[in-house]
Amino acid sequence: MFGPGTVLGERYEIEGPLGQGGMAHVFAAHDRHLDRPVALKVLRPHLTETDAERFRREIRALARLSHPGIVTIFDLGQGEHVYFAMERIDGGPFTELGPYEADVASQQRLLHAATDVADTLGYVHRLGMVHRDLTPRNILLTPHGRPKLMDFGLVQLTETSRELTRTGFTLGTPQYMAPEQATGEATGAATDLYAFGVVLYRTVTGVAPYDADNDQAVLYQHVYGDLAPPIDRNPLVPEALSELIIALLAKRPGDRPRNGTVVAERLRTILGQLQRDAVGVPAGGAARVAVYPSGPGAPRPLRERWRIQLDQGPQWPAGLAAAEGFLLAGLRSDALAVLHPADGGVHARFPLEDEVEHPPLHVGGAVWIASRDGGLARIAWPEGRTEWRGDVDVAGLAAVGDGLLLARRDGGLERWRGDGTLIWRAELGAPAAIPPVAHRNEAIVACEDGTVHAVALADGRPRFRADLDAVPAHAAASAGTVLLQERAGELHGFSVEERDVLWSYGLEGEQYGGPAVLDGRVYTAGWGRVLRCLSLRSGDDLWSRPLPAAVTAPPVVASGVVWVGTEGGDLLGFDAVDGDPRFHETVAHAPIQAPALPIDGRLIVAATDGTVVAFE
Repeated sequence: MFGPGTVLGERYEIEGPLGQGGMAHVFAAHDRHLDRPVALKVLRPHLTETDAERFRREIRALARLSHPGIVTIFDLGQGEHVYFAMERIDGGPFTELGPYEADVASQQRLLHAATDVADTLGYVHRLGMVHRDLTPRNILLTPHGRPKLMDFGLVQLTETSRELTRTGFTLGTPQYMAPEQATGEATGAATDLYAFGVVLYRTVTGVAPYDADNDQAVLYQHVYGDLAPPIDRNPLVPEALSELIIALLAKRPGDRPRNGTVVAERLRTILGQLQRDAVGVPAGGAARVAVYPSGPGAPRPLRERWRIQLDQGPQWPAGLAAAEGFLLAGLRSDALAVLHPADGGVHARFPLEDEVEHPPLHVGGAVWIASRDGGLARIAWPEGRTEWRGDVDVAGLAAVGDGLLLARRDGGLERWRGDGTLIWRAELGAPAAIPPVAHRNEAIVACEDGTVHAVALADGRPRFRADLDAVPAHAAASAGTVLLQERAGELHGFSVEERDVLWSYGLEGEQYGGPAVLDGRVYTAGWGRVLRCLSLRSGDDLWSRPLPAAVTAPPVVASGVVWVGTEGGDLLGFDAVDGDPRFHETVAHAPIQAPALPIDGRLIVAATDGTVVAFE
């Protein structure tokens, strides 16, 4: 319609097309008067004057809207071409926030954005407006991840199905249309909530709730089809979120949540519960990125809150965890210590068959303990009664919903329900070497022979296999990249999509703990006595800081600070963005081999000699 360089209204210089629909073209443009980028939506010239006048009237109404979740309209052109200038959002569609992952940072991004959309819909509906075409392309993300709704004007041009038939345009997009919309019945706020449910479903699972060869078949499924729960498509989706999406996709409008404000409150509740539960999940979740939702803030100096002395502490690869308000420490002295995080008081001590080999895992209403003799025990919580124990010989385990993902040294990768029953088993062909990671609907594990296996998290079907050198150190996964760390020091960034190594980085000294990952940055430290921050995308150095001693425990990130414990008993904190030192104190005269645990605004650290200290 317009080529680059065309100027509209003696003000807007066209830079190129952004998209088009049945009634308008959208262009990227530059506002010469205010020297800023804008998006221009230009009405197609063949439409009637009646349609053009409706376009103008709706834009005037929308221009009076004032909400941070709605794209701002700047100007209306009414000359030879009818157009309006609006805020240009250069981010992608809402679905880029998915699929749902098990790490805190991605959960926060997705659920905060979903809450913003729900709040915005509540605002729009209170004004008596209905969007009627809510799709991922109409919920765009700013560079900071803030969602903005757009395209209100076009969907409000017509008010009845009769007018739609007359103009020849379809109100809505079939993949996102509510049953009442598909059958030509009256639409309202509940119609938008249904479409938002479809957007959420597609975001958290990576697939649409209904799919078919043509639009009519898709519409039929929206009206009559059975819905597979999101948690069945992606087991990492929390049950509460899956249930909310199912409620949004109810066939009858009256069975859906009352309004967007109610949906927003439910999303806030879900996020709050996930953050409270996060401290009970070792390594920050099944993706093992070692990021926690709360911890001491960087600006204020830390002080010691309490200090206790146990007979022995946790030894690598064991660590600290939490369960229902208690601090759990798997000790070298064949016991599980249960402490009060507020004052360090010992609540209980449960004897075990052998030394704890992995951090305790609170999931499915129980605490799971893996010991060095190959045993795995399920302990009823908070009673502390051993409900089951078996010889499983796990290389590592992770929480998936209310169940477990186990990498076994007998060559199997298994997913269990919370009661210990098997859901599926995948044969690896070699003993698993490290704890598994779960990322983008896949379970990924490395074996002792250097092979890396990925299977579908839902049913264990093979996805791919890659042959690398031995990768016995722990792994992590973020943004489509799996970080595989060799004990000898080589760190690989492995692309899940390309199924190949993107980059490799040679680290000094042996590596034992896995890396931490946040916002495209990778933090790693080992026996080379250096904390390094690398780019997740390229593996390039971003910054490095010397450490006073070797490091066995992986670093953790909380409240913008990277925390590192050393073999010399030091605890150090560095700014996660620029690496500026924030904290340094010698906690004990024994190695710290368990990663620090951020919990309730405090930071808990334990040394192998039994020293446990809380800072806040």
